[in-house]
Amino acid sequence: MKRAVITVCALLLFFSLETFHIIQWYDARVWSLIVFSFGLIVHIYVLKRGVREHEAFLLLPAAIALWMGALAFGGYVLFHDGTMYVLAFTIGLLEWWLFSGEAWLKTPFLFCFVCSVAASLEAGDMFLLLVVLAIGIVAYMYHTKNERANAH
Repeated sequence: MKRAVITVCALLLFFSLETFHIIQWYDARVWSLIVFSFGLIVHIYVLKRGVREHEAFLLLPAAIALWMGALAFGGYVLFHDGTMYVLAFTIGLLEWWLFSGEAWLKTPFLFCFVCSVAASLEAGDMFLLLVVLAIGIVAYMYHTKNERANAH
């Protein structure tokens, strides 16, 4: 606990000194790295404990933070391009749906998936389209696996 307090105080002091231009260090990638770290920490927390159905909703904001941080840090998708927002939300809904098993999440996920495909086609980026299609394939495989398990 003492180390955590010292770390938080050091970070606050550092950002305060930078804010008042006492030290001149700024890199825009720092914030995307912080957002990515938050998403990664929540994923580790949830997956290490074993995903409980009542905690699976935590994967939605964690996936959004993870993917927004990764895409922004890599500079792959620009911030004014809405495809990264839709894609991150779609991945978050996919994780929530996969780990919670709640049937009502299927409709919002499919809607966001269609929006992701439309946004990636509109952006004209082939890699983004392949990522979105991979998400759809994973969801389809999961859905058919559950249907086969319930049929027997």
